[in-house]
Amino acid sequence: MSPLLTINLVSVLILAAAALRWGDAPERACAATLFVMTYGDAAYHALLFQGPVYGSVDIWHLVIDLGVAAAFIGIALRANRVYPLWLAAFQLVSVISHFARELTESLPRLAYGLMTYVPYYVVLLVMAAGLRFHIRRKNRYGPYRSWRNSSSPSRADARRSLPSA
Repeated sequence: MSPLLTINLVSVLILAAAALRWGDAPERACAATLFVMTYGDAAYHALLFQGPVYGSVDIWHLVIDLGVAAAFIGIALRANRVYPLWLAAFQLVSVISHFARELTESLPRLAYGLMTYVPYYVVLLVMAAGLRFHIRRKNRYGPYRSWRNSSSPSRADARRSLPSA
């Protein structure tokens, strides 16, 4: 096992444990998504005895990245937090990198590797920062809603709910 993979596995495990201990539902959902992505990818490479593929699109990584992006987008749309939007945005960079690789044969392997892996590390940092800010906010102001109830009511809805004179 490479040292970088060990660092990834340990850091995600610590982040997931911290989210379980101090986070609420959005933090736990994001951490669980990261955990499944990281450990699922490690299991995939261990079972196939194959390292990362840079010469062409790795379909398994595309599937993982699409699933994680969908999960982060779903969480971001419902969570009463801002950081899941950042997680979704950086994960979409990874998704786009696969399509860029497929469309451009001349895309250097290093560029493809950076476009797929750098967002992962940014996601880890954003997740850690989001968890930290959640803990700080909870300590300062007390518990707050994890999920949004709905979007803001429209003006038409507000007029209908006003009592008539």
